[in-house]
Amino acid sequence: MAAPAPDSGETVLALDGVSKLFGTAAAVDRTSLEITRGEIFTLLGPSGCGKTTTLRLVAGLEQPDAGEITLRGRLVASAPRRLFVPPNKRNLGMVFQSYAIWPHMTVFDNVAYPLRLRGMKRAAIRDKVGRVLGLVGLEGLETRAATLLSGGQMQRLALCRALVYEPDLLLLDEPFSNLDAKLREQMRVEVKLLQRRLGITVLFVTHDQVEALSLSDRIAVMRRGRIEQVGPPRQLYERPASAFVRDFLGQTVLLRGRVGPAHAGSDPAVIVEMNGALAGHSLVGQPAQGATFAPGAAASVAIRPEDIRVLADGGARPDAHALPGVIDTLLFVGDRYEARVTLGGEHSILLLLPRASEWREGQCLQLAFPAELVSVWPA
Repeated sequence: MAAPAPDSGETVLALDGVSKLFGTAAAVDRTSLEITRGEIFTLLGPSGCGKTTTLRLVAGLEQPDAGEITLRGRLVASAPRRLFVPPNKRNLGMVFQSYAIWPHMTVFDNVAYPLRLRGMKRAAIRDKVGRVLGLVGLEGLETRAATLLSGGQMQRLALCRALVYEPDLLLLDEPFSNLDAKLREQMRVEVKLLQRRLGITVLFVTHDQVEALSLSDRIAVMRRGRIEQVGPPRQLYERPASAFVRDFLGQTVLLRGRVGPAHAGSDPAVIVEMNGALAGHSLVGQPAQGATFAPGAAASVAIRPEDIRVLADGGARPDAHALPGVIDTLLFVGDRYEARVTLGGEHSILLLLPRASEWREGQCLQLAFPAELVSVWPA
């Protein structure tokens, strides 16, 4: 069943049960999804999860072994019907990881080339190229050799070439991976602004969580050729549907224990009594999606480091749902401190501390775990 798309807008791309085999290994395994007009839809996952193969299937660079692909209501690939529309007949724009800029051409000629292939008249080409170069701030560089551009300018040039013939769908394959950190951040903002201004639909492939979370309207997290979960970035981050999505997106503090006595009434919260050196302490959280627990069952509590709250120094009265900790290692990373905190002399966790306060290694802390931000998972 296809992952549901947002209610607004038409469906631009639909994959229905698409699979791709390399030998006996399924790089893409019965994948279904829908992308609506004007959204940035991201395929996110670790290397080898099938995200780039999925993009290549959409682009027509690979043929599916099962399933069908529809673009703007037109069937472009169907394994059961033995139908396959070649890449040049799909009206797609694509920006590769390597940009694929033609080094022997000027900026103008790089962008004009796809229009010349389509037999467009010279005056129309000049008008379209000038307009798209102006959108990304490359006006005035028309006669410059492509090899003399900076990394960021090459990225913009690749975008211009992909957008100049007004494609139905723009495919971005790890487009920022060759840029330095500051330029990646700048290009993320520029691509988002450009996408909103033009209203184009984007299928974006990346393994970078920050890129996915900051750019996307919706994300499909992939694992072993299959989609684990689809949803808006905040939903996936705050309400992951599986342990894989939980641990792949961002940092997670994970502690183990056993489920305590059942709560009375309709409160769905779960009490987890800590194990080992933290015995005698308990935490309360909300059950993970679809999880049920019996008293005494092994369980894990999960929370994002930024959601843990520092109550006071070690002299404070222990709280029923707080844990004592000691700062073992303290790293200043500019906007915050990243601390390794030992709980009960045994468990080491990552904690994010505000820069506005003074911290020191060896400092004792009381750490509160807000019940509404803690999720409880089967161990």
